[in-house]
Amino acid sequence: MRRLAYLLLLLGAASVPGRPDETARPSPPFTILRPNGPAVRLSQYRGKVVAVAFIQTECPHCQQLTTELNLIAADYKDRGVQILECAFDVNAAAALPRFLERFKPPFPVGYSTTAAVMAYLQYTIIDPRPMTVPQMVFLDRTGVIRAQYAGESEFFRDPGPNVRTQLEKMAAAGKHR
Repeated sequence: MRRLAYLLLLLGAASVPGRPDETARPSPPFTILRPNGPAVRLSQYRGKVVAVAFIQTECPHCQQLTTELNLIAADYKDRGVQILECAFDVNAAAALPRFLERFKPPFPVGYSTTAAVMAYLQYTIIDPRPMTVPQMVFLDRTGVIRAQYAGESEFFRDPGPNVRTQLEKMAAAGKHR
């Protein structure tokens, strides 16, 4: 029993995302359903830097992030950057029309199931890490996840500048390919 607990602890510690050396992995296929538009597949944005925020529609931190992303999207729209949001609360499909009306994001926003989001973010039901929101994932132009940040991370203490810094770094890296 002690060995199993130790193994689970090691597996959890090894999978804590955020640092580039631990995060870099090909993005698995993921689709975001939209209430009033076509579904969005992450793969359709290959060639662009992609920032995906996984949110809960009623979460104040997620709503603050959406406000920040609205400003950032305007600044990066002509720089090969695509911002997306995916809500995954239980009633996301029903809550999204009101959320979209309130925040008016200039980028695609949709929903998915909690199970699909957890799988994409590499959380499991036995994961020792809490599933906090918001969560952000950054994909490079080739579809590789280069950074992933969970809601409790330092990244979200000041999300606007931190998202911009990550996008600048990734946009600059893509120019040298």
